[in-house]
Amino acid sequence: MNSFWALSPLLLVVLAALVVLLLEVFLKKETKDYLAYLSSLFLAGCGIILMIFWDKNYSYFDGNFLLDNLALVFSLLLTLATILVILISIKYISLQGANYGEYYALLLFALSGMLIMVSSQSLLIIFLGLEILSISSYSLAGLRRENPESSEAAIKYFLLGSFATAFLVYGLALMYGSTHSLEISSIIRFLTTGTHLNLMLLVGLGLIIIGFAFKIALVPFHMWTPDVYQGSPTPVTAFFSVGPKVVGFAVLLRIFHFYWETAFHTQTLMTALWVISVLTMVVGNLIALRQTNVKRILAYSSIAHAGYLLIALIAQDPTSLIFYLAVYLFMNIGAFTAVTSLGRKGKEYVELNDYSGIGFKYPWIGATFAVFLFSLAGFPPTGGFLAKFFVFASAVRKGFTPLVIIAVIASLISVFYYLRIIVTMYMKEPSPSMQILTRNPVLFSVLFLCLYGVLQLGIYPGNVLGFIRQAVAAMPLL
Repeated sequence: MNSFWALSPLLLVVLAALVVLLLEVFLKKETKDYLAYLSSLFLAGCGIILMIFWDKNYSYFDGNFLLDNLALVFSLLLTLATILVILISIKYISLQGANYGEYYALLLFALSGMLIMVSSQSLLIIFLGLEILSISSYSLAGLRRENPESSEAAIKYFLLGSFATAFLVYGLALMYGSTHSLEISSIIRFLTTGTHLNLMLLVGLGLIIIGFAFKIALVPFHMWTPDVYQGSPTPVTAFFSVGPKVVGFAVLLRIFHFYWETAFHTQTLMTALWVISVLTMVVGNLIALRQTNVKRILAYSSIAHAGYLLIALIAQDPTSLIFYLAVYLFMNIGAFTAVTSLGRKGKEYVELNDYSGIGFKYPWIGATFAVFLFSLAGFPPTGGFLAKFFVFASAVRKGFTPLVIIAVIASLISVFYYLRIIVTMYMKEPSPSMQILTRNPVLFSVLFLCLYGVLQLGIYPGNVLGFIRQAVAAMPLL
């Protein structure tokens, strides 16, 4: 149904960003906590609107902006992720010298770009949303202006991101030249009715995949990830690890959901995705074995998980893909929240040796961090186990047993570096010099919310899976 109401969640997020910017200019308070709570309030309103819109299928701009159930699920995930990141940032930005009001506005603008991407049916509009997300992300990476690592992260992200954008733009040009449209539905109809897939179209599609592969950190387009994750403020790193992955796979799902039958019989695209998935899982896990910085370990872990998520796309199973993303949101933001909690004014503890004995010195942080690491490794009864199980089982049913065997081996390799952190936390003597700020109730609330999400999705995922299946079943037919 064509209605201006389709834009209301997006407009509310943009309004929140503008209000935050104006309040920062006119109030000039030393503490920015009120901006965080105000932003969270706006986002809670956005989430309520998204739930009210369930099954209504509002659209605007001749259907190019569509709030179908699939877009609503992805939008809810992104909104929840942003709220959690805002809450864990409240004390952090003042402790680490990044106490700028525009921080929350940049997070909201980045969210608006992602909402545009997951709700758009036109590749051109998706590209515009990607640019909004990218510009905000470059600024967020360099937010700690006095920190050389932060500046380096921003520069590397900007340069490599611009390079990836060039691939994407050229791919869009080739796609338009082949199909005379950038609307996903028109492109799919062209592929369905066409007698063959011409070279220009395949090259264009390949370049588009490269552009989004950069955002979701697929090998060999992952080079930016460890440096940017390490140099960025830790809550921003949590945002980078979840937001771009959710939105990247949402766009790829939109493109490939109806493209499988028309393109995969050629095996060209299937083979390319198969190889990229294997490289992503193997390279991410093997390089993580040599890391001693916890943020870099989690960065390579994030790369490996992108490979597992790609298996769900190859296996043509949107339900498992979305469920994996939901679990990934809680366990990854939870892990980075634990890292964020281990800090004090002007100091972050991110080296592996810093974690010696914290399981006993700070038991709640150590215990919750251990659960998130077990979930990332895929141990039951956590959500990470079920997420991998659903993806791997679906791939086996579709005949991708060799790919699943490689994925299981890669997952077993990952157990080493996850357990390495846990062993350091519980089997080494604590450092007497490590003192952190423990009076941070909002951050600890996020920590336990993520813990609840990881365990709930691992023990009783039925309601969430039913919700996801409804969204997938309601995808529009072309």
